Amino acid sequence: MIKRVGILGGAFDPPHLAHVALAQSALNELELEVLHVVPTGQAWHKTRELTSVTDRMAMVRLAFTGHSQDGRSSDKICIDEREILRSGASYTIDTLEEIECLYPSAQLFLIMGQDQAESFTTWKAHERIVQKAQVVIASRRVGEFSQGSKSTNRTNRTNSSTDPSLEQQAALRDAIYLNCPLMPISATEVRASIEQGLDVSQLVPELVLNYIQQQGLYSKFS
Repeated sequence: MIKRVGILGGAFDPPHLAHVALAQSALNELELEVLHVVPTGQAWHKTRELTSVTDRMAMVRLAFTGHSQDGRSSDKICIDEREILRSGASYTIDTLEEIECLYPSAQLFLIMGQDQAESFTTWKAHERIVQKAQVVIASRRVGEFSQGSKSTNRTNRTNSSTDPSLEQQAALRDAIYLNCPLMPISATEVRASIEQGLDVSQLVPELVLNYIQQQGLYSKFS
């Protein structure tokens, strides 16, 4: 019976090496038996139009389960299409509740980057999210946010209504932090670099880069 399940969501537009490193760190450090990688469907918080579902799903499969020479294991990774297939706006709480039904005896680990953590209190039903899953955060950089969150006490929580940073720290006071490689890469940076014709071979997996080039994604000439 599966006891430890991770959930890693995101637009993955495109998936990059930091995403892959985060997934592997989560599998190893959290001793996960399965990791659901969940591409975003109609994300309520995205102001731009995402790349097509077909292209993002293809890139996600190549990034997380494609054959490579770097030794990463993909047998524990499940590419989960539930948010892609869900009609209307997609929310993490809905995904958690659905995955919870699949593994009724498992502990759930919701894995996110620092940028997601910093907006966590804007998420729908974030109070219920922390009740259903252990939040796991991986920072892109070493900074005050993670250290502050670890040291948050109930006094900070009481004052959180007047200080967004204190509210954030209170919401994530029980979060744990992955000891993953520091890789300051963002999908925004990758897209902008491709549009400018710059080399992104050090930012995205080789199979993903090949797909981007074949399909002409993110290029202003496409």
